[in-house]
Amino acid sequence: MNYFPLTKEQENWKNSVAELAMQEIGPLAAEVDSSGTYPQQSIDALGSAGLWALRTPEEYGGLGADLLTTCLVVEEIAKKCPSTAMCYKMHLEAVEVINLIPTPYQVERFVKPLGAGKVFASAPGSESGGQEGDDWRPSTAGPSTFQVDNGNIIIDNVRKSYVTSAGHCTHYVMFCHVDGYYKEGPANLIVIESDNIDWEVVGEWNGLGMRGNGSAPMRFNGSVPESHILGTDISTKILWDSYFGPLQILTYGAAYIGVASGAFELALIEAGKRHPSGSRRIDSPMNFRRMAEMSAQIESARAMLHSVASIADHGRATSPLPYLQAKVVCSETAVRVTQELMTMFGGTAYARRLPFERYFRDARAGLIMGVANDQAYQRIGGLLFPEE
Repeated sequence: MNYFPLTKEQENWKNSVAELAMQEIGPLAAEVDSSGTYPQQSIDALGSAGLWALRTPEEYGGLGADLLTTCLVVEEIAKKCPSTAMCYKMHLEAVEVINLIPTPYQVERFVKPLGAGKVFASAPGSESGGQEGDDWRPSTAGPSTFQVDNGNIIIDNVRKSYVTSAGHCTHYVMFCHVDGYYKEGPANLIVIESDNIDWEVVGEWNGLGMRGNGSAPMRFNGSVPESHILGTDISTKILWDSYFGPLQILTYGAAYIGVASGAFELALIEAGKRHPSGSRRIDSPMNFRRMAEMSAQIESARAMLHSVASIADHGRATSPLPYLQAKVVCSETAVRVTQELMTMFGGTAYARRLPFERYFRDARAGLIMGVANDQAYQRIGGLLFPEE
């Protein structure tokens, strides 16, 4: 159910992606999780459907979807395989700035190939802070500063700690500081073509949850043309707040409301089944109440997410506040719902006879991924009580 009113086109996208996820992604999800295998077949299915170019403008061959439609698509994928949804969401995040403010050179080099389904990307964001061989500890010092030599950005043995889809991308959009270009804000962004730089994956992802997202450290060595810097004519703060931030934060919310709703939709089926005795789980007044309460929590979070996405689509957000609020609400809803379902289904869930424990594990990542909830609440508080 969607309490926020959707257009006919948005409804069609929601339904078509739900069908794709059910037919081609869902059947692979258990094996992706149990083996920790990257969901390449599922990612390729999204590419074959044109969804790699979901946000790419129609004039360049893409689908030109708005942010609300994007949230609908990510949720439907996450319902069936959260790992696939996270890899896909990170691709959308990586290419958002390329889609929205390219230079003429970048249109030809990146955007048109995006529209043609030839680009799948990720965003290596955090420097590795450990000694050689300890690539998992992010640095607290921020991104490296790269020097420019004869029109090329020099990337000298740079390690990034967590790169979703590590080794599986055609392009990487890297956070860094480029000497002579850095302005106010978090970082510069540069596009790295995997075929034109030396790279290696220097760790093996073996996560508690999101086991198929291939989030491993990588090392990059080589150079990138200056023409691959994104948004050089505006401050990186504006770049982040107006282009990158809304998509990044809200698609995290969409992925985790997908985790909650995917688990809940399964519970609607399983809780109504009769045991050999003729009883059902929902015959327990406590479980009956649980199901009703979870339904209200999910719909509340989803309605908030869609409202905030619509605000972003219409340019009515005056600060990051609604994005951050939607993200924490959706991720914490996923944690509450999956916790309740593990309790409600007991040994059946803990024995992995039903995938509630997979959703339970995947949901926990939402508390610390992207803008971690601790950081998000700190920023929310700062927006509510600004210093004078």
